[in-house]
Amino acid sequence: MATIHDVAEKAGVSIKTVSRVLNGGTEVSEKTRKRIEQAMRTLEFTPSAAARMLRGRPTGLVAVIAEKLTTTPDSSEIIKGIQQVCEQMGKVLLIGETGGHADVASRLVADMRERRVEAILFATPFHREVAVEPLLGSTPTALANCFETPGRYMQVVPDDEGGGYAAAQIVLQEGHRKIAFLQLIPGMVATDLRLRGFHRAMREHGVTPDAEWVIHGAEAGEADEFSHLSGAVERLFSGAKRPTAILCGNDKMAMRVIFILQRRGLRVPADVSVVGFDDFRLISEALDPGLTTVALPYREIGELSGRYVLEPGDAPAGTIRVPCLPVMRGTVAAPSATKAMR
Repeated sequence: MATIHDVAEKAGVSIKTVSRVLNGGTEVSEKTRKRIEQAMRTLEFTPSAAARMLRGRPTGLVAVIAEKLTTTPDSSEIIKGIQQVCEQMGKVLLIGETGGHADVASRLVADMRERRVEAILFATPFHREVAVEPLLGSTPTALANCFETPGRYMQVVPDDEGGGYAAAQIVLQEGHRKIAFLQLIPGMVATDLRLRGFHRAMREHGVTPDAEWVIHGAEAGEADEFSHLSGAVERLFSGAKRPTAILCGNDKMAMRVIFILQRRGLRVPADVSVVGFDDFRLISEALDPGLTTVALPYREIGELSGRYVLEPGDAPAGTIRVPCLPVMRGTVAAPSATKAMR
């Protein structure tokens, strides 16, 4: 997008002269005015937006610097949440994708600040730590679905520990005690937090987890992160001692687990209960029966981060953790007497 500096250079005048034209000043000659207007047309410059900047009025623009977010369907609800707030407050949302590259993020921040955006939000497709390197000056900033250790900015993240606790509670309250936990990729923030919540729920019910049943169902560095999942499920059912419930790191994993169990002749939930995580509705609502899962609050994360960065006076102090709530459908049932005796 062309700037007032570009227009001034193209027309061969000062920025102050361009400003006078934008503000309707009469002290500029007709010849100079026409030259400036022609430069604006050539550069596809928008005078109204520029005039607002020069007069110090809000531009009505809000920027999202996203990391592969618009191409990740199960977390794109974050953008929808921010967009909803912008529509309610009469703002226009600008979105820039970094592709995970720091240099692209720096360029996008510089570009958005040149456009005089009223706020910048950084958003990631999964809960993780980030380092916000670009200089943001006084531009209000928020982090959505990510956090920075120094805590310089408002940050809104899912309560993954509470989500792990909720997932375990679903099956514990149904009477299950033989529970396997197929986790996400090792080292992820969500993986560690959900495991902590799982252990807390098990302790509260007086259940000691079987260490051989708490394993990773997804692995990093593979073309298919679930390439080892089938073998992991087979090991769970290879002996006489078998789980009656399986908690999965996400809904994609849960769907595959259900298919693997069905190939073994096991019914869900009559023989084995399965719980997912995310509430990715393309999966959770499409399965038959529908998948019992724990929802990641992507829409709420977007709404809260957008609202609080635009109305900072309403924001609570510190990191905001949004609850991950259970969504009950049809893949969980009480363990039968036969299963309980195994």
